[in-house]
Amino acid sequence: MTSQLNVDQITGVSTAGQITVTLENSESQILQQGLAKVTANITLSGTSQSDAALNISGVVDGGEGLNTITVSNAFSAIKAAVPSVTIHDGSYSRGINIDDASASVFITRAFVADSGALTDDNVDNSVVIHGDLA
Repeated sequence: MTSQLNVDQITGVSTAGQITVTLENSESQILQQGLAKVTANITLSGTSQSDAALNISGVVDGGEGLNTITVSNAFSAIKAAVPSVTIHDGSYSRGINIDDASASVFITRAFVADSGALTDDNVDNSVVIHGDLA
């Protein structure tokens, strides 16, 4: 027997943002903790594809290998976010990291893996950030 839930909105009964989901092995998790709060596909020239953007207010080219991402809705504090990023690069010789500079600003750095030099060479990246919004 299968069940189907059709709703337009889910809100916690006791607290709006506290919806508990039962996981495997009878474990549980707060639903909002597992949702991405920011998504973006960013080119190193400082643009974001609008159809891939969630909670992005702007992307600025910060120079060779650098982008600054500003989010529309800030996180609860610096380091309250859990950012992850992947680089779209067919040569497998580049890396990328992301730093949360504030509760609403994140800096991506694309670099050549073997030298550590920042690069804008033929790369774009996808960013996903989880965490608690303010």
